[in-house]
Amino acid sequence: MALPLLVGVGIGVAGALTARIAFGAVWGVIIAAGALLGLWLGKVELGTVDRIVLAVGLVASAVLSYLVMPELPEDVDVLLALSFAAACAPAAVASAVILRRRRARQSTVFSTAIAWLIGGAFALPATETIGVLVPLNSLRRGAEPVFGSGDYAAAGLFVLGIGLAALYAAITDLPALSVTSSVILFTIFAAAAVGFSLPLIISNLTSINLDGYWPPDWAWAIGETGQWWWPPSWEFGAPLRTNPIVETFRIAAISSVVGCALALPLAFMASSLTAPNKPTYLIAKGFMNLIRTMPDLFWAILFVTALGVGPFPGFFALTMFSLAIMSKLFSETIDDAKPGPLEAAKATGSKHLRAVRASVLPEVLPNYVAYALYIFELNIRASAVIGLVGAGGIGRVIEAQRVFYRYDRIMAIVILIAIIVFVLERISVWLRRRLV
Repeated sequence: MALPLLVGVGIGVAGALTARIAFGAVWGVIIAAGALLGLWLGKVELGTVDRIVLAVGLVASAVLSYLVMPELPEDVDVLLALSFAAACAPAAVASAVILRRRRARQSTVFSTAIAWLIGGAFALPATETIGVLVPLNSLRRGAEPVFGSGDYAAAGLFVLGIGLAALYAAITDLPALSVTSSVILFTIFAAAAVGFSLPLIISNLTSINLDGYWPPDWAWAIGETGQWWWPPSWEFGAPLRTNPIVETFRIAAISSVVGCALALPLAFMASSLTAPNKPTYLIAKGFMNLIRTMPDLFWAILFVTALGVGPFPGFFALTMFSLAIMSKLFSETIDDAKPGPLEAAKATGSKHLRAVRASVLPEVLPNYVAYALYIFELNIRASAVIGLVGAGGIGRVIEAQRVFYRYDRIMAIVILIAIIVFVLERISVWLRRRLV
């Protein structure tokens, strides 16, 4: 159905050349013809009534789209975006009617109708982001306002690419078609919003200059007394201070143990299967979501500000990081556990905590250990990042050398971290495969 969708959307977008004829009615007829042709190419049989309903809905939406935005708007605000979404309501209703007549599931009917409205709501912001639609308040001084078929074509591409894809997917029972089309369109929207440019990336790749990066300064990293085959003996320019590699491992190890230990009861309380009651579940779930919203770098900045520079705030930052990840992963694993053993344990008269410990914990414990190994591996990486803000570990050395533009020294550290992380990942994967 990918090719029929491309045909249907392509004809509808090309029809934007006629968007100003007969208040958009001609455009609607072309869109309907393209949609029906796409269904025919996809060998989807529609009854006469369904064809008429779909054509009427698409024509009505095209006319309303023209009436909502007949000229260049002053600004693409929320009200205009919602108005454009409302213009897509006839197409949404037509799709719902067709699917109901085909006895589709209620959830499928609802999601398909919502897809048309979502496409309409994001169409104008998307066209503005990619630079096709330029509102009056965004015009550069001296520029002439331009508005025409290109604006309708870009908006139509977004609406049809989401709404028509959802309808095709629902009729043919291919949800991947709708998801793929939506992901592609929203990716284009997001890429334009952040200024993504493939030619610029290619030109930058061809002009990379590694002067100052290579060769790595191994003499500085190892020092006079260090041994190249034993990284814990490396000095990194400070033979009288704690080895930052060792400090990184210490921070990662203790924060993994403490964070995972705290996550164990939190995960059981945040699981719908094992939570003792609804208030406890909501509080635990809310707390878990709260700490997950804060990245590890935020926690590092917070604790460095409160406790000062050094590995101690790094421990607290990675503890919160470990707690957030472990509680999320482990609570979902508990949710997937079989409820039968827990119900049987409670049927014997056992209290809730003892029943959970006897029936659920043994089933999910291997996953808990596997997640703990994975989190330790993550903390090794994260400790290099949080050190950039003064939270200890090898990251402090990286930041110090960056200030003095010693990229040859940074390259030596990066190579070492890459080797350590690779070895730890292989060991962790090997252990997790035997535990789960």
